Parts: sequence; C-alpha cells; structure tokens
Amino acid sequence: MAVKARRVALLTGAAGFVAWSAVQLGDLGVSWTQAWRMIADLGWRWPLFLGVVWLLGLVVHTTVLTASLPGLSHRRALTLNLSGSAVSNVLPLGGVAGTVLNLGMVRGWGHTGLEFARFVVVSKAWDLIAKLFMPLVAVGALLVATAIPGGHLVLWLLCALACAGIGGLVTAALLGRATPLLRLVAWAERAWIRIRRGGGDPGWNRAATELLDGTDSLVRRRWAELSWGMAGYWGLQGALLWLSFVAIHVYLPWPVILAGLVAERLLTLAAITPGGAGLVEAGTIAVLIALGADPTGALAGVLLYRAFVFVAEIPVGGIATALWLLGRRTA
Repeated sequence: MAVKARRVALLTGAAGFVAWSAVQLGDLGVSWTQAWRMIADLGWRWPLFLGVVWLLGLVVHTTVLTASLPGLSHRRALTLNLSGSAVSNVLPLGGVAGTVLNLGMVRGWGHTGLEFARFVVVSKAWDLIAKLFMPLVAVGALLVATAIPGGHLVLWLLCALACAGIGGLVTAALLGRATPLLRLVAWAERAWIRIRRGGGDPGWNRAATELLDGTDSLVRRRWAELSWGMAGYWGLQGALLWLSFVAIHVYLPWPVILAGLVAERLLTLAAITPGGAGLVEAGTIAVLIALGADPTGALAGVLLYRAFVFVAEIPVGGIATALWLLGRRTA
C-alpha cells in the first residue's frame, strides 16, 4: 500500500506540475490555438518526411541493441525497441512493464536471462551516458554562439559538469572500474536509510554490483558499435527536431536546437508519467523560450517532434508486438 501511495503521489505531483506549466505558458503569451493551427496546416508531405527520419533513427539505434546482445538481429532489435516503448508510453512508470515484455521476447529467441540482464544494463547505460555527457556539449555550443541568457552561465555550466561527472562514473563502471560509482550508490543507500529513519537495507549497492558483473568484457569488445550507433541516433533525433521547426516555419540557431534536444532527452529520465508526457514537453519548451525562441513556435515545434518520438511509438510498437505474438503462436 505504501508503494502504491507513493506512486499516486508522484503522478498527482507530476499532473499538478504539468497544469501549472500550461498556465505559465499562457502567461508568457503562448497561443495554443495558433500552435495547433501551425501543425494542422502542414498537409501530408511534411508528416510523411518526418516519419521517415524518425524510423531511420530507430533503425540506426538497433546497432546499439545488437552490440549489447550478441546474436540479436537488427530486425528483432527494432521489434524490441518499438514494443518496449509502446508499453512504456502507455503505462505510468511503464519502463518495468516494457522490460518484462522484452524479456519474454528475448528468451523466446533463445537467449538466457543473464544475457538479457547484461543487454539491459549495457544498452540503457550507454543511453544514459549520452544523455549525461551531451549537456556539456550543448553548453559549449551555446557559449560559442553567445546564446546563453545573461546571469545564468554559471548555473548552466555547473549542471552540465555535474551531469558529465556522473556520466564519467557510469562509463568507468561499464569498463570494469566500478568502485567510484559503487561508493556513490552506497552513500545514496545510507542517505535513504537515514531519511526513512531505519528500515531494511534497500540493496542498491548489491544490485549494482551484480548488474555490472561481466559487462566490462562486452563493452570493451563492442564499444565502437555502441558509440557510432548512439551518435547516429542522436544525430537523426536532432535532425528530426530541427525539421519539426522548419516544417512550421520557425527557424532557430543550431546551438538552440541542440540544447532543446539535450533537454528533451535528459527529461525522459523522469518518466513518472507515461513516457514522461507533459513533463518532457514543459521542460523542453521552457529551455527553448529561455534561449530566445518564440513561445508559440516553441510549443508547436516540440509538440510536432513529440508526436513522432512519443505518440507514434504507441501504435507502431503495438503492431510490432502483435506481429511477434502472431509469429510465436504460428511457430
């Protein structure tokens, strides 16, 4: 009951934050009607083109998944990605449900539970590393373009350095040097016990040690595939965001587009609502407006982009899951 109460509280707080953000956007002069009109006037060619770019990004991302699970084909990797995302984007805190579905798929294809555990750790950790290092790249690009709002440079830089520091710990842990990260986990574990004023050991340190066991040899063998696959995926995601703004005739400097992409990708880690819906959009729009984007244009561009990376994954992932189920039943 306590766990359920915490989940309800998290969802309620997230919904309240989204509602407050919508009111704040209105105060900034955002016109929701105009934003929807900008999207509705696209016709059919732009959505088709954007859909191709989105699918191409998913195909490139399969390189990360096949590198994380030797023996996995690119077609099956795409099925895993789409089906897991479909579940995660429908259910609150649905990442676990998506992982369970993927486990059933992988075991049906002949892989062991241990191989799947390493696959999840390596693929998710590589994605996390990219999300933690890219804020530093974005801040550097904004500095070169002198696009950071006055008086906020130190704050932006400190946040980016903190993210990069954690990313460095995760990278070292994947390469077999897990002691610094495990110390940080142990500190967080002690702090959690102290906050709860006792209680049982949450087991975070033990779980982290078990999950990292054996990942270093896999990463050392496949680091090149993991890296170029993730770089290609981020490049196509950035192209999709840029094209989403071009489609509605909103033209932003590339450092601002990069900052918006980094904010969107980083905020997906806070997947309290299904796929982070509401929270991700609000945070990304806020970053773009802070960097000088037109409020209504920022709203329209982000909504169009998220229509592909979030909304479209639900029906397409549902179809992929249905085809997998049909194939398994036939077999």
